[in-house]
Amino acid sequence: MKNQWRIVLTILLVIVVAIFAILNVESVPVSFGFTTVHWPLILILLVSILIGAVLMILFSTITVFQHNRAYKDLEQSSHDRIDALTKDNERLTKRLQNSKSKQIAGQQEKQLQDLEKENAELKVKLAEK
Repeated sequence: MKNQWRIVLTILLVIVVAIFAILNVESVPVSFGFTTVHWPLILILLVSILIGAVLMILFSTITVFQHNRAYKDLEQSSHDRIDALTKDNERLTKRLQNSKSKQIAGQQEKQLQDLEKENAELKVKLAEK
């Protein structure tokens, strides 16, 4: 539907320009500073419109390229940041696992010492009987 409106608008614009061209066929002097020429008014208007359109396309293309480059830079920096955060996460996970392993080993050693102490106490009690 959007493209149909564009086509209709383009056709109307072409009709308006054609009517405008028919109404403005007399020659007018145009001074370029170093010379003066006599061209039809519609030709001067169409050339001016064409130059404006080319400049607009050029500037918009430059802007699009700048935005694309900025987007790629941003995307690359976000990927780098994600990689750095992933490495930090892995490092911290390993550190946590090592810490837990040390805690478990310490608890097991303490329980073993407590059992040995109880065992020694039981041997002393048995020796007394």
